[in-house]
Amino acid sequence: MPTSDDLLELAERCSAQIDLDGKIRHIPSFSDAEEQCEDEYEELLQALHEDELFASVDIQRQETLVEQIAAALPEAQRMLIIELADNHARHVWLQQEGAYHLGLAVGRRLVKK
Repeated sequence: MPTSDDLLELAERCSAQIDLDGKIRHIPSFSDAEEQCEDEYEELLQALHEDELFASVDIQRQETLVEQIAAALPEAQRMLIIELADNHARHVWLQQEGAYHLGLAVGRRLVKK
């Protein structure tokens, strides 16, 4: 199981790949940053998945389960489960974006000190 220091080291390797050379006028979006450090970020995610707290995520399996549940429901409730799954995905993305931006903001503050 990776330690916090291990995860921070992996995150720092990701950060080192992100282009923040002063020429940009905006902070890159999460997806842009993820593209710039794709291999390192994947290694960070794999380390998190090895932790007992974070189980592996199989998005295709999740979508299949939602479809199976929706198919078993009456038409009136079918859209509710699909809406719930879509809302959950948006919530996870929002949390991920928030964590990314907060981390970036804290990092920028620390650099100024």
